Amino acid sequence: MHEESLVESSQREHFARLESFDMPAFTQDSPDSRSVNSMTVPCTTNTCAITVCLVISSLILSPFAFAQESVESTASSSHVVNSTGFTADEIRDAYRKSHQGYSSDELILQDKLRETFLRELGIDPNEESQFDRQRTALRALLQLRKRGDLDVPTTKRSGEASQTINAAIPTAEIAIRTVLDRHEAMIDDVLCDPSMRSELQQEAERLSKGVSAETVRRAVLRLRKSRRLRPELVLRVADWDRTVTTHPMKNLALDTLPNTPGVYLFRDSTGYLYIGEAIRLRDRIGDHLRGSHNAGLASILGDDASNPVTLELHAFPANSPAKKLTVRRAYESELIRSRHPRFNLQP
Repeated sequence: MHEESLVESSQREHFARLESFDMPAFTQDSPDSRSVNSMTVPCTTNTCAITVCLVISSLILSPFAFAQESVESTASSSHVVNSTGFTADEIRDAYRKSHQGYSSDELILQDKLRETFLRELGIDPNEESQFDRQRTALRALLQLRKRGDLDVPTTKRSGEASQTINAAIPTAEIAIRTVLDRHEAMIDDVLCDPSMRSELQQEAERLSKGVSAETVRRAVLRLRKSRRLRPELVLRVADWDRTVTTHPMKNLALDTLPNTPGVYLFRDSTGYLYIGEAIRLRDRIGDHLRGSHNAGLASILGDDASNPVTLELHAFPANSPAKKLTVRRAYESELIRSRHPRFNLQP
């Protein structure tokens, strides 16, 4: 290997220097001092021996350290950071050419910046056959940023007003939770995957017609930074072939809903309204439509036109553990505790 020959060559040079190195003659002038080339240095026998050993060690080991540092420096720039074969240098270079002063997070949020970055890497952002490469390239960018290896300064921030982002938070929370629940994914997965990004926007549009996709994504990041999207343990444990679907309440066709055990969530653009459980979901939703026992929910369902309500179902197979009331109640309670629906009593 080339690196080994460098080390061996350096070793030979240092050993040659050691062989020709004349150790100074030590003459004892007194029990507690030594004279080296007419310089008197306080020293004990052990101290001098240790000093000589350290000098020799540094001479021998320094070429190894230098060679290793050179190898690591080269590796850090050419290391393949993901399965698509992109190197760290390629990711950095594409980011440098496309970010326009914005952070890597903002590049992923903004469609134009993201598309420019992907094209710099030879990826067509609209070509479905390249979605896998798109996802892994964006994840590689985040990986470099999280490791502190991006090394590209940022000078700009999003110009979107904070109040606009805050206004979208209820919609963003519901939309991102729906997608995360459906795919058992992480937030970075959703933001880097074109299909899940589109799904996120579809869910947001169900609640707030015309809401900006970039605003929703910024609201999602704000939710994460404020730790309002902590994983719900019950959703990770209770995965018995669960399906998560959403249905606009306007003109809802009851016969299309599953009549299996599960949990249902009513929500609108202001947030979650009510969360409940049922042994037969379709029958329970029918009861709410005929006249909910919850007065607050009933008033909103009766005025659906002013603020469209969406139904979210977490349905399980009939023979799953969710057929037990205690299991459904535990699932329901966890969602109520973390999502704070307006018309539920907090457990």
